[in-house]
Amino acid sequence: MHVGTNHWALLVINIKEKKFHVYDSLRNKDHRDIPQYVEELRRYMKGKHIDAENWSLRYPDPCPQQGSGDNCAIFTCKYMECLARRDTQGLPFSQHDMPTVRAKFTLHFIKAYFNAQERSECI
Repeated sequence: MHVGTNHWALLVINIKEKKFHVYDSLRNKDHRDIPQYVEELRRYMKGKHIDAENWSLRYPDPCPQQGSGDNCAIFTCKYMECLARRDTQGLPFSQHDMPTVRAKFTLHFIKAYFNAQERSECI
C-alpha cells in the first residue's frame, strides 16, 4: 500500500489468524492511511461473505527496518517474497542486504524481459 506521500508498506490479510498484518520498514503506526486501507479491505471482504469487522491490526515483530529513506519499496517486495516462500522466521534480511537485493531484483526483471521477448519472437 502507498502510505502518506512517499512510502510503501505491506498490508496482509491473515485469514487463518483473523488479523491484518502491516509490514512497514519504517514502523510508523501513526499513518492515518493504514486504518483507511484496513476499512476498505473489511468492506471488500464483507462483500465476499467474510466478517472481518473484529479482526485486529497487528505489526509483526521482528520486522526488518530500513536505514535509508529510499528502500521502502524494496523492503516491501522482500516482505512479499519471504511471505510467499513461507520464509518468515525473523524475516531473514536487513538494510545491509539491500544492495544485493536490488541487484537480484534487477537481474530477475532483465531475465524476465528477455524471456518474454524470446517467447514473442517464437510466435
